[in-house]
Amino acid sequence: MYGVVRLVLVLCAALAAHGYPMQTTDAVFHLFTQSNPTVSEPLLPSIVSISMSSFSNSRKTIIAIHSNGEGVTGNFIAHLVPAHLRAEDVNILAVDWSRGSFGYSVGVANVPQLGDLIANFVNILINSFGYNVNLIRIVGFGLGGHAAGAAARKINGVVPHIVALDPPLLGWTHNPHKLKSDDAAFVEVLHTSAGAYGYGEPLGKIDFYANGGAQQPMCGADYSCSHMYSYVYYAESITADASGASKFIGTACGSRQDAEQLTCSGNRDATFGGTANKSTESGIYIFLTNIRPPFARG
Repeated sequence: MYGVVRLVLVLCAALAAHGYPMQTTDAVFHLFTQSNPTVSEPLLPSIVSISMSSFSNSRKTIIAIHSNGEGVTGNFIAHLVPAHLRAEDVNILAVDWSRGSFGYSVGVANVPQLGDLIANFVNILINSFGYNVNLIRIVGFGLGGHAAGAAARKINGVVPHIVALDPPLLGWTHNPHKLKSDDAAFVEVLHTSAGAYGYGEPLGKIDFYANGGAQQPMCGADYSCSHMYSYVYYAESITADASGASKFIGTACGSRQDAEQLTCSGNRDATFGGTANKSTESGIYIFLTNIRPPFARG
């Protein structure tokens, strides 16, 4: 089955991705805070729209970018928003780009434009409202992981932290717009379907391969299931900071191959996810999970 999946991906990679000129209104920024945790305030990239909202300059901001075929009502946002708001008093800007990501190939082609639209919004915050770029974290799932890098490159200042959750492989091997390790001060990547749906090689300053990275034990050979567990683990890592629960502590690996084969024996000195910004950790890590929640073993 794995070989068949790889063959399909190789064949599909030959297909040209076709996007379309995205308009400003094709990316809507839905603001969630502890005051409105379930019903968002939709914002447009304008001084008037932002000034009339409950966005706070004093709060940290989480920018959440979904993948293709989803929107702000999808499972990724449904996991991320309550997790962060339980753990922190933050602004959450959930970017709805469903108009530009209704199909995978369309989404791939539109990632650079999405990056421009997100950067334009953030630069209004920075230039017109004096927002501190050091308070920003960008979290992207699937195509949103590559879009996080595309956005960060255009933001005025250095984004301190990107978390890319199982960024995909198809269409990205030689794509100049793919996520890079220097797109932010710290780029953290989680692999849960590596080499099948997800990108296999390391992309960040630190790359975590959950349960070896290729498939998750509760999913079997269902790679779409393994892909989705990336945001399940991330959400748990955030709520663990609020509850004091076990964390996803990684073991250092000498190579990606060691990670895939679960033969890593290095230091256990890096933790996946969580609310804190990171700066010193680097390399390839694995962590093992339980087959039912809570997934972290500590």
